[in-house]
Amino acid sequence: MRTLLLVSSFCLSLLAAAQSSAPWQFAGSLSSTSYGQLFSLFLVKVQDGKVVDTRPLTRLDFIHQAQGRAKSMANPDSVDFFLKYQVPSCFLPADSTAMGYHHSDCMMLDELWKLRFQEFPLQTQDGQHMPLGWSGKPLAPNATQMTILNGYGMSYPKDLIIGEQFFRLLHDIGDRQWIVNYRNG
Repeated sequence: MRTLLLVSSFCLSLLAAAQSSAPWQFAGSLSSTSYGQLFSLFLVKVQDGKVVDTRPLTRLDFIHQAQGRAKSMANPDSVDFFLKYQVPSCFLPADSTAMGYHHSDCMMLDELWKLRFQEFPLQTQDGQHMPLGWSGKPLAPNATQMTILNGYGMSYPKDLIIGEQFFRLLHDIGDRQWIVNYRNG
């Protein structure tokens, strides 16, 4: 019995060690949040190709961590992922530190809802123009658009897009030709 307990304890410690060594990555989803944001941002821990832990991020925390300006389990080397993946309007200028510049937004995040909706899904004030999305169906991408999104690791409209794939998507939605191809999908 004692040997069984020791073996069980050893196996559990190995399992815990294996899980703690899994890398954290940034991720995004086209799922809306409970506070009205039309996309969700996360830190995710991936092991053997599966997400084993998720932690939601606010927009500002995601931007600061992805820019390498805030401590992050997904960015321990403080890389500016927006610069690395050339995400328009999101990375810090090269001389931003010397100038005291603190860019704290990423307008490409505001485009994510367009992948999922034909029209802006939240109520606007009377007389305001309703922005149009790029989706082929009112509340979800059509089948051809889902094939395009599958190239970023999405099988369903609310799946997580993880790591490099998420930054590639943010880059690509800044490309007018990509948007035309997606809309025509």
